[in-house]
Amino acid sequence: MNERDEARLVRLEEMVAHQQAAIEDLSRQLSDSWREAEKLRSELARLNDRFQDIEDSAGGPAANQPPPHW
Repeated sequence: MNERDEARLVRLEEMVAHQQAAIEDLSRQLSDSWREAEKLRSELARLNDRFQDIEDSAGGPAANQPPPHW
């Protein structure tokens, strides 16, 4: 292998190493984002349940009904 081919091979190996590091970093970020989204979905469901319980226990008229004096 001549010097030119060897330099080209080294550049290609460097590019592959950088691309592999970038892919691993993006994969890690995606995984972290997915975990955060799942956590937020769970929290939203919990808050929706809690809000529904509060509405059910309030015993007042439904929010979309006009007050009795109308």
